Amino acid sequence: MHQILLRQSMFLPLVAMLLPMLLALGVPHYSSLTQHVSELQRLDHPIADLMRVAPVLCGTSILLFGLGVWLSCPSRFAFTLLTSAAASANFISAGIFVSGSPLHGLYGVGFFIPLVPACFAAESGLGRNVLRISLCVAVVSMAYLWLNLSGADPVRGLSQRLALLVILGWYSYASYHLLRALAPAAGGLRGAAGA
Repeated sequence: MHQILLRQSMFLPLVAMLLPMLLALGVPHYSSLTQHVSELQRLDHPIADLMRVAPVLCGTSILLFGLGVWLSCPSRFAFTLLTSAAASANFISAGIFVSGSPLHGLYGVGFFIPLVPACFAAESGLGRNVLRISLCVAVVSMAYLWLNLSGADPVRGLSQRLALLVILGWYSYASYHLLRALAPAAGGLRGAAGA
């Protein structure tokens, strides 16, 4: 069961958000450079409906990732599961509640997003490379959140899109490496910890 949950997270979080980001390039009176992706929800355009569904799919996939990671080794991944649930709530609420509402992002629960790769790095024991990449993603995520909160970002649309590619791409990376470590030929998770 955990393998199915991890396999879906190799593609779904990134694809769910990448689709509206790419389609937004052709939306009139919208700037992918200076406007956030969720601002598509406010437009009188068919993409508004997609932008309500995409974050819900992304968030659901992140929750399933956390559950899959935890099921792969329940004694090891409690914090990754909890932070995944919080990050998931951020994305799901961003789809349910329109941009501009305080419930869009559940009053800032998105600040848990950097903790998912950080907790995974601490709990996985998958080796130095996975640790470094995961911590780099955590730092990039936190830097983006600070930049967004400070209001000092003149190209906030571009910054958000780049951050989303890094953040959501990490789920593909983490799922791939965990599935590889769990494969019988790899000797299970304990055998991968020495890598």
